[in-house]
Amino acid sequence: MFKRRIVPSQRTSSTDPVDAYRAGSAPIWGGVGVTAGVLLGVLSIAADGLAQSWPPLAWGLAIALVSAALFFRPVIVVNEHAVVVHNVLQTVTVPFARLKDLETRWGLELVVDDGSKVGAFAAPDPNRRDRKKPPSEQASASLVAMIRGAEEQWLEGPHRSADESKWADRAPTERRWDPVGVGLTVAAFAAATVGFFLV
Repeated sequence: MFKRRIVPSQRTSSTDPVDAYRAGSAPIWGGVGVTAGVLLGVLSIAADGLAQSWPPLAWGLAIALVSAALFFRPVIVVNEHAVVVHNVLQTVTVPFARLKDLETRWGLELVVDDGSKVGAFAAPDPNRRDRKKPPSEQASASLVAMIRGAEEQWLEGPHRSADESKWADRAPTERRWDPVGVGLTVAAFAAATVGFFLV
């Protein structure tokens, strides 16, 4: 698990992150994927020369870009108003004013008050053995504690009334495309397609 606490002196507003979470294995797998992509290109050039290496170079680039999108981008950020879920292609803001529950059976899902759910790609994916454990012993226990702790502070803090008024007549979540994630995914698809047609 990677968890980062932002100290008050580093924050400039109440929407700045208080905590950030990413599964501890994510940077490792991301590094493995990027390294594999680079090695594919380098070894191909070493073996066949640049002129014959365009397909492996394109595939290596695709592997590196997909690895960056899947493992380096997703993160869960908590601020004084909301949980902000950065997934591969989208960023979803779930305000505490509309957060109803958390589910961890198939990975972290934030349940909002209209019954819809927001999945978090950065959360640990529980295996079958982990799902049989009590919630406090599951892989996502520290993440749930982080969110619940921030929610409790919000309930007792100065932003609750204003946030409830702000979100009362709005959609329960705010979704927007992540341009970096979209760019990495599109570029990876383009590189893989080029590699396929260059064979």
